[in-house]
Amino acid sequence: MVGHDIPGLLPIGAMLLTPTFGRVYDKMGKGATIMILGSLLIMVVHVIFTVPLLNHWLIAVFAMLLLGVGFSLVPSAMWPPSVPKLIPERQLGTAYSLIFFMQNLVALMGVPMLIGHVLDTYCVTGKTTTQETIDGKLQDVVRTNYDYTLPMAIFTCCGLLAIVVALLLKREDRVKGYGLELPNQKG
Repeated sequence: MVGHDIPGLLPIGAMLLTPTFGRVYDKMGKGATIMILGSLLIMVVHVIFTVPLLNHWLIAVFAMLLLGVGFSLVPSAMWPPSVPKLIPERQLGTAYSLIFFMQNLVALMGVPMLIGHVLDTYCVTGKTTTQETIDGKLQDVVRTNYDYTLPMAIFTCCGLLAIVVALLLKREDRVKGYGLELPNQKG
């Protein structure tokens, strides 16, 4: 396995596992618990990525597979099956649109901007210049070298925040009886 192939394991794992975990939730329930487990796995993976001594390709493969499991657990338990248990039916369309709006705004735009700023401001370890042939011409290419420990620590904190939110959701479910821990299918 080549180093640049390792990140490709994440979407493949998530693609295969999310429907499976969704079916488990439909039959067994435990939505908030599944979210806690998924968030915990995501946080553990980012802790692994934060520790510089754990710099081996086998650890990276294991961590990416674990991250795929975590990324599969959280959405399989939260978006489609749990939102209708929390939100009145007449407001479901608005709720889903707000969820996807915030997900796109924060997760797909805000977090990459934050990480890019952190990398450029705090994580540059040097620059290297090499000569490469581009379009048939020899050109100087400057590459920036980064230390990714701080961004991984930020992702670890996001995982910790997700665990706290999931625990609060589980407590709220226990108090108000939304049914997040109940299965979606009978029998």
